[in-house]
Amino acid sequence: MRDIVVIGGGHNGLVCGAYLAAAGLDVEVLEANDTAGGCIWTHPLETGHRLELGAIDLTMIEQVASDLHLADHGLQLLSRDILVGSAFGDGTRMLFHRDLGETLEGLRGVDSSDRDAYRSFAELAGRVLGAVVTLPGVPSFGDIIALAESLSTGVDLGRLLVSSAESVIGRRINDERLASSMAMYGSHAQLPSWLPGTGLFALLLAGSHGGSAFRAVGGTGALVAAIASAFRSSGGTLRTNARVESIAAVPGGASVLLHDGEAVATRQIVSSLDIRRTTRLLADAPATLRSAAAATQSGALNVGELKIDLALSAPATITGGAADAALWLLQERPDSLRTAFAEIVAGELPSNAAMMWAAPSALDPTAAPDGGGTVWISSFVPINIRNRPWDAAAEEEAADRVLDGFARITGIDVRPLTVDRSIIGPMGWQRRIGASGGNPNHLDLTIDQLFAWRPPGARAYRTEVPWLYVTGAGTFPGGGVSGLPGRNAARAVLADLGSAPSARHRLVEEANGLRDAFAVYRSMRKEA
Repeated sequence: MRDIVVIGGGHNGLVCGAYLAAAGLDVEVLEANDTAGGCIWTHPLETGHRLELGAIDLTMIEQVASDLHLADHGLQLLSRDILVGSAFGDGTRMLFHRDLGETLEGLRGVDSSDRDAYRSFAELAGRVLGAVVTLPGVPSFGDIIALAESLSTGVDLGRLLVSSAESVIGRRINDERLASSMAMYGSHAQLPSWLPGTGLFALLLAGSHGGSAFRAVGGTGALVAAIASAFRSSGGTLRTNARVESIAAVPGGASVLLHDGEAVATRQIVSSLDIRRTTRLLADAPATLRSAAAATQSGALNVGELKIDLALSAPATITGGAADAALWLLQERPDSLRTAFAEIVAGELPSNAAMMWAAPSALDPTAAPDGGGTVWISSFVPINIRNRPWDAAAEEEAADRVLDGFARITGIDVRPLTVDRSIIGPMGWQRRIGASGGNPNHLDLTIDQLFAWRPPGARAYRTEVPWLYVTGAGTFPGGGVSGLPGRNAARAVLADLGSAPSARHRLVEEANGLRDAFAVYRSMRKEA
């Protein structure tokens, strides 16, 4: 009988398994696909290009990398000074550096009152962060509201949390391009900025200064390889092509039934699937857990992701300089993303271009052969298109619309330079990760599914089934490639097994985890 079986070999499942194996437990990770990684998905081409089909930026990964000694397993992290760029079809460009002062200095075309307001957003995010780390454990929404009411920030933080990001920004920022950039950055969570309850995301761009965004030499797949190596070196077993059909209680623990009929006995299970899929696996799920699973939502607003990856015969560039290494937010007009979300909710392909763009080869030259380049593009599309399926023709049409828009915004048509391209629509994501609608966050990041409600029915990574824990992007703090949900779930298991640090040390670690969690919200990427 195994000590622990982890269901799902995404990066959080692997991180969880690696921590548990390092603690001396007998751990097996079961992954349904033929490769581990989930939304981390690097694909090499015979041309020498390497495409990042999934996530690209690694956020707040330093502690996990240190704890698991991932450098010893080949992980090399690359950082950059310019975190984010924003560009519009009229030629406007804005750069957001790690240093706030340098950012403000570069926004000379923005009125001084708006620069001051942006600085205030950054200071507010810092105040909130400083207060959040005083809360032990995974906070409830009530904890957050009580904290907000106790702070002397000059801002009604309780109201901010339940407001829309658009209204929070609009009350303070007049420059429409700066406001639109802040709103688009906050929309990484696949939520429109006009949705009530997205006010927290209004702080994300201004709150990102002083932080870091990393990429891995060799692509994000190198992170997966390093975690898997660390896991195996501690005695863990990773099995791919091992789809789980059901789980059931047995004396002393649980039995995991695989698609080929094999049953794996284990004392504890950690599921990195979302709470709905996890509950469906249970042969006899408690009524309260079934109710919680039924109450969760994924893709409720019909927002999905179209991913386009290009191998180019020339360098991938927007600026021709160091800013090419940034994550770029591209819109034809300041209202392009807002308009796109309205069309997406109605089931239409967006008529106005808005996308995130990155050049993996700009920061890591090994991503392309000499003289070549690679491009990573993510754009929002409807999960369900009105009156047509998401087939290959729909993906090609949607991709061409995005690339047409890219040319209008930047003046660069990359199609004549394209050696190869990959397109993944919502159904492709669903096949890859199994989540409904292909939502990389597993559950929508709406306010009713944040903090201790992420997910409802499983607080602090525990469920009411004593041998069942949960982790992954559907748990606190959510999406992004940080490994924090995996680390935190492992700590919950170890605490229950009596292998946790002292109570004082645990409170410090939990506070640090909350600090990291807020930073994940600040620097969230498409991914997870």
